Amino acid sequence: MNNFMDECKKTILDVQKYLKEKKEWETRYSKYADAINHKLAKIKNNKTLFNEKGPLYLYMNVKEAKSSLKFQLRYLGQIVAMIKVDTNDKVMISTKPTKKENFEETNKRDFGCTYTLGNEENRYIEWVSDDAKIFRKHFGSNPKRSNESKKKNEEHRLESLLLTEFSKKRRSQEKPLCGIQPVKLAKIARFQMPTPLGGSNIKDIKYSNSRGGGIDILSHVVTNHTPKLCIMEVKDENVSKEPPAKVIQQGLAYATFIRELLRSGSGDKWWKILGFDRKLPEKIVFYVACVMPSKDQNDESFAGQIIPIPNSNDNFHLHYIYFQENNNNISNIISSLES
Repeated sequence: MNNFMDECKKTILDVQKYLKEKKEWETRYSKYADAINHKLAKIKNNKTLFNEKGPLYLYMNVKEAKSSLKFQLRYLGQIVAMIKVDTNDKVMISTKPTKKENFEETNKRDFGCTYTLGNEENRYIEWVSDDAKIFRKHFGSNPKRSNESKKKNEEHRLESLLLTEFSKKRRSQEKPLCGIQPVKLAKIARFQMPTPLGGSNIKDIKYSNSRGGGIDILSHVVTNHTPKLCIMEVKDENVSKEPPAKVIQQGLAYATFIRELLRSGSGDKWWKILGFDRKLPEKIVFYVACVMPSKDQNDESFAGQIIPIPNSNDNFHLHYIYFQENNNNISNIISSLES
């Protein structure tokens, strides 16, 4: 355990070193915060224009939040269409290809959906149109994903299932972790938080500018009536080549960035964006959790370990969430987080 804790502390110090050497991120994320905060009210108002209904869910990343005000519509974590609100407050939807995605191709390949929304002249059509209703009905029938889908989509699928589970009402009898709720931008869209850190595993973590990886799941965890920010690193397997201890360290690297961001000049603004109503506290307790499928011998050795952040009042608390999944539903959760 001492060796593991030393490695965790080294991860924190390494990330702090990268962020101190590369100051561009502070200016960039400050601009992000200004743009998003300016549009939060408008994003929130869009909630009254249409109802999100599973299994289709709204997502939004920083680029979409600060500029175009477009939403991703996802099924099992995979983008199947884009949504926007036009100048007349009409909700519009499109499956037309973008520079990065060809929704019409992947919807047909992965979910057998041949319905297309929009054309070259009008890329978006109304959410309430007959064609859009048929499209939503197709996904409402819960089509299974084909085996041709890429492996990356498997983690996105599990993230979506976990977000759906965590989004249940706090007092739901079906919810094993009652005090947890995902961070949603303006309480409407599942928020994808980017970082300037990249690398396929903890040994490769480095500063990657605007090409860094995103945090899998950001959530609030309420303990003793106080909400805390939880950074979750999700894996679709629980295997020896990427054990929970290594996954925790990867989550810890992202958590260190979030801590440095909240202690930067734009920290108060980001605290608001991440859904906290109260003032940024003098002491922040961060939860860091590895989230993985359960197996016979789950590693629970690090649960509850606390790592103080040097020269501050802040600290990290380490946790695990092991789950079982059946037919696109989270069927069981074992966790060190308080329920």
